[in-house]
Amino acid sequence: MISPLERAQLLDAEMQLQRAWLELSLREVSHEVRSSPWASLHALKLGKMGISVLKNRSLWVAIVSLLVNVYRRRKEK
Repeated sequence: MISPLERAQLLDAEMQLQRAWLELSLREVSHEVRSSPWASLHALKLGKMGISVLKNRSLWVAIVSLLVNVYRRRKEK
């Protein structure tokens, strides 16, 4: 039978392993975030709403189509 002290030591060791694994995972994720193309947008201080708007593909398609239409109209004149 496992004594309460041994059980506490086992749980402590397990918690330390979990903490180390979480720290490694957090380090990996934060490195990926810093190296992503969206990392430069953090300097703009847009907030979560602004970033989510910029990540929306349909908004980018609408912006590109608007720019193409403006270009065509100016070229026709």
